[in-house]
Amino acid sequence: MSYGFLVKEGFSGLARAKFPSFVAILTITISLTLMGITYLGGTKLVHLFNQVRSGFEVEVFLSPGATEYDRSRIEEKLNNSELVTGFDYISKDDAAKRFEEEFGENIYEVLDANPLPASYTVRMDTRNFDHNDVTLMAQELGKMQGVDEVQYKQAVLRLLDRYANAVLIGGGIILVIVLGASILLVGNTIKLSIFAKREVIKIMRLVGATDLFIKIPFIIEGILQGILGAGFALLGLYGVVVGTNYLLGSFLTTELTMDWPIIGGVITLGLLFGLVGSARSIRMFISEIRY
Repeated sequence: MSYGFLVKEGFSGLARAKFPSFVAILTITISLTLMGITYLGGTKLVHLFNQVRSGFEVEVFLSPGATEYDRSRIEEKLNNSELVTGFDYISKDDAAKRFEEEFGENIYEVLDANPLPASYTVRMDTRNFDHNDVTLMAQELGKMQGVDEVQYKQAVLRLLDRYANAVLIGGGIILVIVLGASILLVGNTIKLSIFAKREVIKIMRLVGATDLFIKIPFIIEGILQGILGAGFALLGLYGVVVGTNYLLGSFLTTELTMDWPIIGGVITLGLLFGLVGSARSIRMFISEIRY
């Protein structure tokens, strides 16, 4: 088996079917670019979500009659929770000082007394938990002796969960659509190449060529389409990254980057598109060509 001949035939097939190959490469390029943009945007949004979720706070207000024993039970509960990364106790006097720092008024001069309750500011890392876990934790704290009220931004956390799920589902749908479209178009291009060479394939079979020998050039042709599409997609993604950082850099906490995982992912998907598309068409179409 002459491997040089097979590779040459793969390249010549790409050159012969110029327009179909162009359409297939363009489709792969657009598909991989859209997938790359979805990945970059999705990871950026998830990063922002995690920043908010990692600093999520819950306020636990104590009742006026809360005892030291009540406080010790509450702190034990907080220390044993996987959600809690830390907490601060704020006494009534500390609350009065905060009031004066924020409003510029002494609470004792305004009301002749300090109605502000002692409380705990509880820091929670909710990246690996959803809003139901936080709600359950808040409910358990609210039922403890010495706790008057528990407050947290439940709506914000629920909204973050909803948008995070929407990003994952939307990204998955886009992936399935562009994957299917790319494989179909590459497959159709290979079908045209097979059809154009049907007489040559008949002659090759007559002289004893194996099916593998006949199929390899078409597989190489599909792989070349995938590699070229991936290369153009990487150039497009690089332009998107540079343009986004230039136009929106002042609004982004961290710049978009073309890291190795996305480069490797685009190349791998390009090869996958070409390989699967060509293999599918070869299996379905080449067997129909008879002597």
